[in-house]
Amino acid sequence: MAFGKRQLVLAALVVALGAAVYLNWQFSGDTAVLTGTESVESEKNIGEAQLVNGSAVSDSASASSDTEAGTDDWYTQARLSRQKARDEATELLKDILADASANDQAKEEAVEKAAQLAQNVLQENNIESLIRAKGFGDCVVYIQNGECSVVISGSEEVENSTVIIKDIVSGQAAVEYGKIKIIENS
Repeated sequence: MAFGKRQLVLAALVVALGAAVYLNWQFSGDTAVLTGTESVESEKNIGEAQLVNGSAVSDSASASSDTEAGTDDWYTQARLSRQKARDEATELLKDILADASANDQAKEEAVEKAAQLAQNVLQENNIESLIRAKGFGDCVVYIQNGECSVVISGSEEVENSTVIIKDIVSGQAAVEYGKIKIIENS
C-alpha cells in the first residue's frame, strides 16, 4: 500500500494539530491533580467542564480578593470556552477527513482549516505569554479571520501600553494594527 504526497501531508497536519491541542492543554496550567484524600462527586455531566479549587474562601475575605477571584474565574472560563470551541471544530474536521465519501476538495479545505487552527493556537499562546512577560496581568487572546482581540485585566498600564501589546500581536501573528482590538476587563 503506497502513500501519496497528499496522504502524507494530511497525516502530518493531523498530527501537528493534535500536538498543538495537546501542548495547549499541557501548558495551560489549569489542570488539577486529585489526591487520594479528596472526594469526587459521583454526579457529573459528561463533556461539562468542572473547576476544582482546593482552597475555601472564608466569609471574612475582603471585597478586593473577591473581585480578583471573579476576574481570575472569568479568564479561566474564557479559556475553557475557547478550548471547547476549538475541540468541536477539530472534531468536525476529523469527521470530514475520515469520511470516505467526502470529495478531495472538502478534504483539502479541512486540512487547511486544521492547519490554520493549529497556527492560531500557537500564536495565541505565544502572545498571551509575551504580554504577561511584559508585566501585564492576565489576558486572553482570540485570533480569527485576520483579526485579533486581546482581553486584558484593566489598569492604567493598559491605556499607556497599547503600542506594546499591538507590537507583540503584530510580530507574532502578522495582524495589522487596525485589526487589533484591546479590551479592558475591569
